[in-house]
Amino acid sequence: MSTHSIVTVAAVLARATAYTVRASRTKAAVERLKSRYEDRADSARYLAGAMTQLNVDEPTTTAYMEVARLGTEAANNIGSIVSAADALTASAQGLEQETAAQHGRMRDANRTHDVQMADRAFIKRQ
Repeated sequence: MSTHSIVTVAAVLARATAYTVRASRTKAAVERLKSRYEDRADSARYLAGAMTQLNVDEPTTTAYMEVARLGTEAANNIGSIVSAADALTASAQGLEQETAAQHGRMRDANRTHDVQMADRAFIKRQ
């Protein structure tokens, strides 16, 4: 015996809206990650400069500069993910708008109809 699930127009519209919200949250999280890498790289670069002025040994200052370089590189790579997240958010918004355009009319018609609806027991799948 198989179980049938009923998908309502409201559920379809809610799911489309949820995609947009999730895409926006994902983009914000990725942007925060990029900012953290940039901050860490700037900090390592500052420390390397300060160590150079204090005549700290070259291997140590070089190591800090390498950390700064890798942090900047990581931030740049994350920048491409941010661009992809922008595209994802735009697609999700388009999905939400298209879903509302296609299915919102049914929701509105269900809200404003004058026809008596069938008893649920009558339309229940067997």
